[in-house]
Amino acid sequence: MLKNITVTVPKLSLPGGVSAFWNALLPEFKTYEQVNFKPLEIGGHGKNVFGPLLDNWHLKKATDKSTDLIILNPSLGSRSFFRDAFFAKYLIRKNIPFVLFFHGWNLDFEQKIDKKYVPFFQKSLGKAKKIFVLSDDFKSKLLAWGYKGEVVVSTTMVNRSLFVNSPVLNQKSENGANFKILFLSRLIKEKGIYETIGAFKKLQEKYQHLQLIIAGSGNEMDTIRGLVAGNDNIVLTGHIEGAEKIKCYNNCDVYCLPSYSEGLPTSVLEAMAFGKPVITTAVGGLKGFFKDGTMGYFVRAKDAEDLQEKLELLLVAPNLRKEMGDFNFNFAHEHLLSNKVAQKILGELEAFL
Repeated sequence: MLKNITVTVPKLSLPGGVSAFWNALLPEFKTYEQVNFKPLEIGGHGKNVFGPLLDNWHLKKATDKSTDLIILNPSLGSRSFFRDAFFAKYLIRKNIPFVLFFHGWNLDFEQKIDKKYVPFFQKSLGKAKKIFVLSDDFKSKLLAWGYKGEVVVSTTMVNRSLFVNSPVLNQKSENGANFKILFLSRLIKEKGIYETIGAFKKLQEKYQHLQLIIAGSGNEMDTIRGLVAGNDNIVLTGHIEGAEKIKCYNNCDVYCLPSYSEGLPTSVLEAMAFGKPVITTAVGGLKGFFKDGTMGYFVRAKDAEDLQEKLELLLVAPNLRKEMGDFNFNFAHEHLLSNKVAQKILGELEAFL
């Protein structure tokens, strides 16, 4: 018997981690004949004060039809938390089972829940049949808030459409020659972009033929453009996707994302799937997922000197880069591609269908 699952998502035509996640997963679910996944786009109303009312109306319309399960995709921030909590209260009244997938997790808002909103959580989102999170720390917090169901520590994933033509691992650099570092992210301070630039400039004092590719856009772009002006070995690409993004991953030697906080960044998993060692920080889901010294290296957040040292370890050791890159490629293609993650998620939902 066909089961109908409705998934609340942001506008799928817009960039963003959650939309990218579901844009990759929804086509994978179409291969399973026993389930029908239907996206319900919500949010994106800007300053429209009627936005939450519109979202609630769309949810009610969606559940007027046969619905066996709802998947809510909140982030732990004030707007998303309260919106999805009211969704949950409505679904409880309608006796429609729902599960949660927390993608983002704001530690400051976590403290507000600790102080004021634990009972509200327990009576709304805490009634979910199951909750997916990206970190053991997030799981522990939900259990501390009194959640009685199962919490699954999951991952984001890599869209396997990136590998239609099966990429060739590119371990071309030797002894630092043409050593390329890729930073691909929104250009905001919290992603560690300034530490990345600082570490690169220090490496340039010792080594020639280095290149830093900064791919992305964001509110720090103008400042960064001024900071790197005149340095021909730092390339700003702006926002990239598709073939251009594939080319950047294929042509780099190391992927670098020294964020101050994270859920589980898709770009780290993508870099792994392209067979690249990764330098990142032990934050969010990375703390429990990433194997330091095997997949690459952890560095201390906000520490350009530590970042420089770890980059140099990989710069001077092409065999180590290849060893880490090969491990990452095999691990990612076995566990992290969208078809693999879709299969795992469906298995976790099977009990409610």
